[in-house]
Amino acid sequence: MSRARGFAVLVTVLVSAVALSSCSSAVASMPPASIHGPTGDRFGASFPHRPSERSFVNSGTRQPQYGVGVLSAKVFTSGGSGPPTVDVSVEYLTNIVPSHRERPFLRSYLPTTHGGRIIRWHGHLAATAFVPGCDPSGNCVGTIGSLVVLDGTTLFNIFTHQMDLASAEAEIKSFRLVSRRS
Repeated sequence: MSRARGFAVLVTVLVSAVALSSCSSAVASMPPASIHGPTGDRFGASFPHRPSERSFVNSGTRQPQYGVGVLSAKVFTSGGSGPPTVDVSVEYLTNIVPSHRERPFLRSYLPTTHGGRIIRWHGHLAATAFVPGCDPSGNCVGTIGSLVVLDGTTLFNIFTHQMDLASAEAEIKSFRLVSRRS
């Protein structure tokens, strides 16, 4: 009886090791970060496929609750209808966000406004959150990760949908600012 139990423990350990190694290889197989963005506001991020780029012009109307509006944005999108997907937007604001409104303004970009964390990210005020990747019908697949970085009148917003939390965290960690305006 103890021999069968020992065999069962060995099988359990082997199955667990294979499962853990497949999780780490999923994160390790993430493509290297590539450089994108307009001159002066370039960033690096790992995209699952070559991203498409779109530009938007906004009205610049200030949102009264934050005291700031968006003039324009460049959005870089990669992926399909399911994980892995990565979107990065670079938004140009009408003015600097008043300091007493920075935290709620950053949280307004997160996938859930009642969660997330305000952090310092490479010297910049930022917000981050990781939540289950659920659609309105309640079907959940993977993890949504978000990082919103405020740099003066430029806002960087990276949003990713990955198969698991470790991949979403690795994707967010791949984001970095490359060049800034003087």
